[in-house]
Parts: sequence; structure tokens; C-alpha cells
Amino acid sequence: MGKVIGLDIGVASVGWAVVDSNDFNVVESGSNLFDEADANQNKERRDARQLRRLHRRKKTRISDFEKMWKRYDLSIPSKSCNDQLFLRNKGLIEKLSQDEIFHVLKNMLIHRGITYLDDAEDSSTGSATSYAKSLEINQKELDSFLPCEIQLKRLQDHGKYRGITEYKDGDDTVTLNNVFTKSSYRKEVGLFLDSQKRYYDFISDKFIEDYLNIFDRKREYYVGPGNEKSRTDYGRYTTNVDENGNYITEENIFEKLIGKCSIYPEEQRAAGASYTAQEFNLLNDLNNLTINYRKLEEEEKREIVEIIKKSKTVSMRKIISKIINEEIEDMSGARIDKGGKELFHSFEAYRKFRDLLSDF
Repeated sequence: MGKVIGLDIGVASVGWAVVDSNDFNVVESGSNLFDEADANQNKERRDARQLRRLHRRKKTRISDFEKMWKRYDLSIPSKSCNDQLFLRNKGLIEKLSQDEIFHVLKNMLIHRGITYLDDAEDSSTGSATSYAKSLEINQKELDSFLPCEIQLKRLQDHGKYRGITEYKDGDDTVTLNNVFTKSSYRKEVGLFLDSQKRYYDFISDKFIEDYLNIFDRKREYYVGPGNEKSRTDYGRYTTNVDENGNYITEENIFEKLIGKCSIYPEEQRAAGASYTAQEFNLLNDLNNLTINYRKLEEEEKREIVEIIKKSKTVSMRKIISKIINEEIEDMSGARIDKGGKELFHSFEAYRKFRDLLSDF
């Protein structure tokens, strides 16, 4: 008594047909094809999601700063300002208007630098790329100057300071990048507020504390997305409730990110770089081997493990041949890659840590 729609849903296509239910004739049919799933699309989605969160948190900082500004009975300027760089430098030594102070403080919350260099023990990135070299230049200049002073000089010398600037120094090309640490910007804004404090009573110690609390605010990596007012199961602040109907807030998000053992589902997987996991993986490879028509003995496997842990490079066949004291005429049971090459776990993470710690 009408039309029937049929769907054939596959992993990369959807076929469809419209059938007349009276005579079962196909009225119309077709199919839609979809691109094959690509892991790169996952990265694109993650990057886009991260960018949305960064913009959202930036807006929240600005909103909280404007609320704070109003709490001190100050009016928000109706006009924007595009001279923040000059005002940042001027404000270190001269009096600014209240509107100018507002624009500088707001701008500093938008552009407050990066934190990963602050967390590094050494400013050297260990890389020879132009980006790494430009960061090293910035770190050296920050020993003597504030970010605003460096940026102003680059504007005067090269006509720009944002983005990437390149210039010739003899036969060499020098690359400058407008990337500075968050701690350097914090130092600048602290000196800026101390300078303007001499001219305005509203810039009290409490005002500076309130502002720096907003400036310093950073979501810790173990918290994840969401908060108490906007809960999500991807972060600490879950939508799950306990037996009393109260929302559950977890200590951190690590446990939910750790996979479960396929044999004992109640047990969590060990980190791949942990010593026990590396040892288990290597022993598993050795246990699967049949060499010259026999299995390796326990003592032989112990010796192989100790040699690998102390080696700079690992050639498994040579090490095994040395331990069993005979040439390998036949070996089976090894993992094989797509090119037919034998694969073995080799305490790679352990050996990297060992090499790094040997310098101390």
C-alpha cells in the first residue's frame, strides 16, 4: 500500500532502493560512496577541538577580567586600541590613562606566551631547525630585555615583529619568531602594574593579585575538559552520580585513559615504556623463538636481556649467536614486518633513559 525504502549500509558506502509494495518493482535505486577512513582525519578533529577550547578559554579570561574591572568601579572603554605595543613600553616608565591600562591588561591576557619552554630545564631544544634556533635567540634576549622591548626593537629594525621575520647577517639567514615564554610576559605585566600603581589608587595589591590569578590560570593536563558547571565524561567533572545522586568528580583522568588487560579485564595495562612492560615484551619475543631446532634456555634468555640493556645498538641474531656459542642456521617464531624484516623488542626506552642519565 505504498513505497518501501531499503538501505544497504557498508563501511564505505550506503546503497538504497525504493520499492513499490504493490508489485515489488524497484522505483529508484542508487548508492553513495564515502572516502576511506584516515587516521589523519582524527588529528584534524583533535586540532580543531583544541583550537575551539583555546578560543573559549581566552574569551572566559577576558570576560572574567572585565567583571573584575567593573568590581573596582571602573568603566570599560567603548573604543578599541591598536597601540598596545607602544603602550606596554610606555607604561613601564610613564603614566597611562585608565583606558590605556585596560587595553594593555586585556591584550596581555590574549597574548600571554607559551608554557612548554618554562617547563624545560634547558632552553636548548636540541634541534637544528630554524624554529628551534629562533627560540634560542628569544631566550638569550630575554636575559636582558622584556618581550615588549624586544618586539619594539624588531618593529623598528625590520618593520614587523609578529609571525616570522627573516634577515641577512652576512651569508647567514637569521630567523626571528614572535614566541616568548609565559613567565617572561608575567614578569613584564608585573613590572607594568608596579609602575602604574604609583599613579592610581585602584591598582592595589588586591587588584594586582586578582589580575594575576586570571593571568596565571591554566588548566592542568590531568583535569581534562569541562568544569563543575559544564560536566563531561571526558574530564574529571563527570556526569555520573553516586548512590546519593551527587555528581562524581574524579581525582584525575588517567585511570579512564589506561587500557584494560585482555586476559584479566579487571587489571590495567602497564605503560609501554615501563621496565616491566619492556622486559615482558622482550621475553615474549625470545620465548617464541626456535633456534637451530630448539628453544632458548632460561639462563640464555637472562644473558641476552643483560647484553641488550647495555648495548648501544641491538642486532638480535648476533647477540643470540654469541650467547648460544654457535652459528644460527635456522630461526623461526620472530615477528615480521611488512617488508619481511624480523622485529624484536629491545628495551628501547630503557636504553634511551640510560644514555641520557649517563651524562649526569
